[in-house]
Amino acid sequence: MKAENKLDWSVLQGSVITFVVCIAISATLVGTRWYYKEKMHREYQMQKSRFQSISNQYLAVDQEEKLIRDFYPKFVELYNKGIIGQERRLTWIETLNNAEDRIKLPSITYDIASQTKYTPDYSLNTGNFQIYTSPMKLNMNLLHEGDLKKMLDTLSTNAPGIYNVSNCKLRPSGQIILDNASKGNITAECELKWFNIKKSDGSEIKLSS
Repeated sequence: MKAENKLDWSVLQGSVITFVVCIAISATLVGTRWYYKEKMHREYQMQKSRFQSISNQYLAVDQEEKLIRDFYPKFVELYNKGIIGQERRLTWIETLNNAEDRIKLPSITYDIASQTKYTPDYSLNTGNFQIYTSPMKLNMNLLHEGDLKKMLDTLSTNAPGIYNVSNCKLRPSGQIILDNASKGNITAECELKWFNIKKSDGSEIKLSS
């Protein structure tokens, strides 16, 4: 009976060893498979993140190019008009002098104050930019009311920049002179505001060459 038990164990021993070896091999294969699966997953996530980053950069560049195509011509137009960039005070004065001769005003005097930051009455988000304003006072002797309109139309057409009329007072001179170009029938006192856009730090915006 003991011999039979010993014989049976020897037979089972080989099977058990084989079974254990198979389990060990299977566990090793499973572990190896899990390791490479995790490694490939991490590699996939890394490449996916890299692809998304490159895609976002490409889209950002594409969007920037689109903005440049759409808005750069408008920027150049505003720059050439004197709204963006350096103030054109000398040209304003030249325009006033030329208009005085062309309209044949009896006299005109002007005063342009220093440029200051403009704060509108309503909320306005200007981002990295700041609006500045330069007050201008005009004192004119006019032959008639139409001369004032001619002067303002001339400034709007020929003077670089953009302005609004904040105040304008017309008074009769007290004596009707009619068409005497050396004297006036009406005095006009007007206050204008010229607007200019700069960077928020006060530096001028320059047009790229």
